[in-house]
Amino acid sequence: MTNLVSKQEVMEEIYNYFEKDKKMVLLAGDMGFSVLDLYFLNYENRTFNTGINEQATVGMAAGMSMTGLKPIIYSQIPFITMRAFEQLRYDVNEHKLNIKIVGVGANNYFKMLGRSHCMDEDDIQLISLLKNILIISPSKDTLKKDIKKALDYNGPVYLRSL
Repeated sequence: MTNLVSKQEVMEEIYNYFEKDKKMVLLAGDMGFSVLDLYFLNYENRTFNTGINEQATVGMAAGMSMTGLKPIIYSQIPFITMRAFEQLRYDVNEHKLNIKIVGVGANNYFKMLGRSHCMDEDDIQLISLLKNILIISPSKDTLKKDIKKALDYNGPVYLRSL
């Protein structure tokens, strides 16, 4: 999966939809601020830094989704998939909630930060256990189509990026 796109490319493409859809909200796990600057600058009422708090972030996204909002979670892959697995399983997967999860740092992109920030491709196997979550790994060739598919899909989606 070395042809994955960067987190910047994913979030720039999502931004095109975010601008138009006032029901979309972004929950960022205390990271990505240079990537997410446009969101925080232009949509401060729909963009939230939830801190290093993945379990609660998933719970917040679930509540938002149940009220009709369209949450996007942005977090590092090991933390959003492993630390918040139980919440993904029960809150998101079991209820088939319309939540999009952007996992960043695929394929050991953050290896310089140590093994705690790496998962190889184990995130795919882990999220595959959750039968209602669609997994998408956008490439340069498929980015626009994949983001459209993810955002049009009325259910949970896990997007992987570098």
